[in-house]
Parts: sequence; structure tokens; C-alpha cells
Amino acid sequence: MNVNYQNMLAGQLHNGGDTYLFELQASARANKAVLDAIAPDDFEGRIAAMQSLLGDMGGPAMIRPPFTLEYGIHIRLGAYVYINSGATFLDSNIITIGDQTMVGPNVQFITAEHPIRPEDRFGPSTGQMPIPFSVVNIARPITIGKRCWIGAGAIILPGVSIGDGSVVGAGSVVTKSLPERVVAVGNPACIIKSVDD
Repeated sequence: MNVNYQNMLAGQLHNGGDTYLFELQASARANKAVLDAIAPDDFEGRIAAMQSLLGDMGGPAMIRPPFTLEYGIHIRLGAYVYINSGATFLDSNIITIGDQTMVGPNVQFITAEHPIRPEDRFGPSTGQMPIPFSVVNIARPITIGKRCWIGAGAIILPGVSIGDGSVVGAGSVVTKSLPERVVAVGNPACIIKSVDD
């Protein structure tokens, strides 16, 4: 297996412009084109096509079109997950969404980031195409528990875990992990109460 790819999934510095990563992304685009050619109301056909596009599906699940992804194979959906239209999955690492979780429109799941120091963001020339230089990335997984509700326009950042049964308010930016059964809102998202209050 490609060492750069292994580093990516291990949460280590890696070259985001690596040729092997572009090949995986091209495969994802081809599989997504098959899905996009299926009518939005052909639910059985879309579920079958999603099984080829995504890394794992624990049962029937729905992602409403349109949506954007990077690799597809790093997305793992539980049973009865519903994701509304406009979702963005920058899945340079694993994105897991648990059973019966609901996701509003235009939610972003962002696993990748760059080093903070500007001089650390670019590596030496690689001579490879399509990008002949090294773009330094770090990718950390995102885990959303079971029976969560992620409100419209929320942004879930790298390394975040959200506990079972929690709610993220619309437009919130989740920068740190959340425990089970809480409601969190804002930028950065802060816990305001329990779902049981």
C-alpha cells in the first residue's frame, strides 16, 4: 500500500497532492457519476449505487443529492442515516455516522487541515503531476454517534467525535468533541443543555 496514503489515514503529515490520492479521487468521481445518473426518486437504485461508492453502509441510508465527496471509501454510514442535500464530505480520513442520525442540508464534514505555520504547508518539489509540489496535509477522523441530529449548515472539523443522541444547532462550528445527549450551538459550538432538559 502507498506509504503516503497510510500516513494520511494514520493522522500524520502527508502530501495531499500525491498521484495515488488523485487516482483514488478519480475512482470516487466515476462511482459518483453512476450514482448521479440515477433518478433522485429511485431510492433502491441509489442505495445500491451508494454501496459501491461508500466505504460501508450498515443498512439502508440516504444522502440527498447534490453532495460532494473526496474519496467516498472513507465514509461509513450506519442503518437509517438520513443526510439532506448539499452535504460536503472531505473524507481524507474516516467519517463515521451512526445509526438513525439525521443531518440537515449543507452540512460539512472536514477531516483535513494544514499545518498552522505557513512555512510548513508546502514540501519540496515532487516532479509528479498533476501537482509537482508537496501540499502538506493532516487528516483526522470524524465520528458521529447514533441518533444524533446535525442542524443545517453545521461544520464538523477534524478529529471531532459527537456522542450518541446529541444535537448540533444549525450553523454551528464543532471544533471539539461533544459527549452524549447534549445540545451544542454556536461558533465554536458550546454545550447549552442536555437533550433531556
